[in-house]
Amino acid sequence: MIRSKALYLSLLVGFTVAQASASIINFTGQDPARSFSFWMRATYQAGDMLTNGQLATSTQTINEQVPAGVMNLIVDGLYNVDAFCVDYFVLISNGTHNVNLLGQDSINGGGRIEWMLRNTLPTINAQADATLKRQQGAALQLAIWDIVHDNGDGFVAGRIQQSTSGSNPTNSIVLAQANAFLAASSGQTQLGGVVYVNVLGANAVQRLMSDNYAAGVPEPSTCGLTLGGCALVAWLRRKRAAR
Repeated sequence: MIRSKALYLSLLVGFTVAQASASIINFTGQDPARSFSFWMRATYQAGDMLTNGQLATSTQTINEQVPAGVMNLIVDGLYNVDAFCVDYFVLISNGTHNVNLLGQDSINGGGRIEWMLRNTLPTINAQADATLKRQQGAALQLAIWDIVHDNGDGFVAGRIQQSTSGSNPTNSIVLAQANAFLAASSGQTQLGGVVYVNVLGANAVQRLMSDNYAAGVPEPSTCGLTLGGCALVAWLRRKRAAR
């Protein structure tokens, strides 16, 4: 009897620990109504991809203009998903990509980012002022980059900083809003985020993150739990029928 319970438990654990599943995304670019270009200062390390598509051969800090904001995804041809990039130093390409779906903990600060997606993105979507909506979308992306690469320490130090160029400073509204998003999310965490990771090559598509709870797409861990539970029930039924 003890051995039988242990076997059931091991099967349950084996079926429910699955955290990744495969999917297909169609990336159609940034939403022009929720994205904005601004100047910032970024420190590239050897091997990072520059905005011109070349790989950095050494550490270098560059003031550059970047487009940022909400990205449009179609997942498995069924779900329209709002997503944000979580790899500033890898370029993303439009098109269809095979990806693995991972939980939010696969990236630094994933729970905090998911909290922002769940609590901040709806406010941005409801913004009536078209210009502010674009700037706020860009600010949320900037805050996400700072959390992933610099633990959310703000924009005066680290790999993601405000531009120090006198002629091309970081947009003050975007910067202030990004700092406000960081302050509001400090110490917060939320479940429900999904990270899309390309399986065919690091340069084809970077990691993207979305709040799939809001989009109606099941979380990878939830999928594993559901399938595992069904498989376990079926196994138990067969076992009892054989008695």
